[in-house]
Amino acid sequence: MARTRSSDYDAIQQSILDRTADVFATRGYAASSIGDIAKACGCSKSRLYHYFDSKERILSTMLIEHVDQLLEGGHAVLQRQIKPIEKFRALLHFFLEIYAVSRSKHIVMLTCIDFLPDELRSEVVEKQRELISFVRDILCELQPEAAANRMQLHMDTMLFFGMINWTYTWYSAKGVISPQQLADRCLNLFLSGFLSRENLLPHPPSDQQRPRIESIAG
Repeated sequence: MARTRSSDYDAIQQSILDRTADVFATRGYAASSIGDIAKACGCSKSRLYHYFDSKERILSTMLIEHVDQLLEGGHAVLQRQIKPIEKFRALLHFFLEIYAVSRSKHIVMLTCIDFLPDELRSEVVEKQRELISFVRDILCELQPEAAANRMQLHMDTMLFFGMINWTYTWYSAKGVISPQQLADRCLNLFLSGFLSRENLLPHPPSDQQRPRIESIAG
């Protein structure tokens, strides 16, 4: 007979994901054992296996849920009937707010994705590419001329993600600068260069020269 789920099953499972994210972000995936995870969660290994059948399952669930949260919020921003620059600002604010409240999961997404099996890694990467397309499409709205040079557009899009994704290495939301203030600073710095006419490269490259964008993690 299958074991009946308790009424707080989902809440406990989410707590395991949150605490394990802290473990992976601090120790790294490879160096973290099921024992480490159980200790962080304040439970036995056998109880942990009631919620996840492996360390790999914890990682895959964590990353898929995290990127799905970014996609859901990103879709909501894109559907708003506002000017492109306000849409870009809203998307940037949303990204940095999620990065701030889910700092450990963000670190895990950037540093541990290669530990997923190929099929699950491809699923997460495909979702990341959709996030990349959100920014790329808004940049096209902001500067239609950029669409003529796909390589530069990809490059600028990834430079944007490079600006915000690695803020975890030095930024703390508990400091004097709020995530919203940081978002506005990033917006002003990025757009001051992106919207400059001197920013446009004169000769669009051939298809062979265009880079393939793998994932947000690079």
